[in-house]
Amino acid sequence: METLIKGIPELFGKSIGITKNDEVHVYVDVRDGEKLPCPECGELCKRAGYENKERVWRHGDCVFFPCYVHCRRPRVNCGKHGTKVAEAPWARKSSRFTLMFEGYAMLILSDMPISKAAKLLRCNEKALTKILRHWVSKAVAESDLSNVTSIAMDETSFKKGQSYVTAVIDAAERKVIDVEEGRKAQTVIDFSLMLEAKRGDCTKIEYASSDMSSAYKSGIDFCFPNAKHIIDKFHVKKELLDAMDEVRKAEQRELKAKKNAVSRKLLMIPQARQTEAQSLKIAELSKQFPKTGRAYRMVQAVDILYASRTMDEAEINFKKLHQWLKKSRLDPMKRAGDTLKKYKNEILNYFRSHLTNAICEGINSMIQAAKRKARGYHTFEGFSSMIYLVAGKLKLACLNPLR
Repeated sequence: METLIKGIPELFGKSIGITKNDEVHVYVDVRDGEKLPCPECGELCKRAGYENKERVWRHGDCVFFPCYVHCRRPRVNCGKHGTKVAEAPWARKSSRFTLMFEGYAMLILSDMPISKAAKLLRCNEKALTKILRHWVSKAVAESDLSNVTSIAMDETSFKKGQSYVTAVIDAAERKVIDVEEGRKAQTVIDFSLMLEAKRGDCTKIEYASSDMSSAYKSGIDFCFPNAKHIIDKFHVKKELLDAMDEVRKAEQRELKAKKNAVSRKLLMIPQARQTEAQSLKIAELSKQFPKTGRAYRMVQAVDILYASRTMDEAEINFKKLHQWLKKSRLDPMKRAGDTLKKYKNEILNYFRSHLTNAICEGINSMIQAAKRKARGYHTFEGFSSMIYLVAGKLKLACLNPLR
């Protein structure tokens, strides 16, 4: 009995009934003569009747049956605020679920798609989304960002088409600290304002990692004057991989090769991860498609650049790679060389802190996997709440029914 209705003070009386529909119903009333706190000031006041209609809250299941708490909340007569309806101590204001049910729902949502969670908990997805948004928003609002000094940001797709959100990550703590709509310079500005509002300091940001987006670059330069902007090495290599793919397609069209066409997927495998058979296959194809073979070797030279141990060594390797790209006589690779030259300082800043967006990519994969399982979120607020839940390492204030 006490476990079932945990959170209901002793000044309330309880009774339980099981209906023919295999449902457990708990009926709560107030003991005679008990005083209740005013919802405005908390002062204990005399009762002044009840509200007109009985309210029902969904509680955690009892012996696998859905459980509901029934109560006509009492009114109290406060000398300062007049007659008020007392709040139910087992539920938050305006919620139709008990605190214990919401705590259990948050445990389920952290590990299960929202559609499956709705079936398991026997409630609709909209109700679960509201519970998720409330507790996540509360935890995010109470977070302290005063110790943030290094950040990484990356966009992730939201809906089909050009719809994105930007996730900002505390590189030291490896957790999402902000989710903003879009991927513009204003997105970075909005994050900086949020950072300052949560006791953070934009002037204390030492390193900021991102992709090659000019919007991110301009936003970082404007908002974080003391930060060294780092272009993530994943995106540097991707720039060359895309250029190599252009070379591959053009050469295959030129030679009208169909049977022994070079696979993009094969060329994207790093040398360190290639099997012996894959290495031999690439060597053979490089002879048959010499332009693609040269472009492939340029891409692999990026790994040599990032293996540099010092800034001086990195500058030498960057210069060699850039000269090779410019003299390659392959237009896509020459354009990629121009892009690398444009972002030279941001690329070499990596060797000052070795900060990368690897944590962003890992979190992005978690977000996309959760989104696919949940079949997407219809609103930015719901999607951002899910991102915080799976990757924000939040300290949720909701009850944990397993404790």
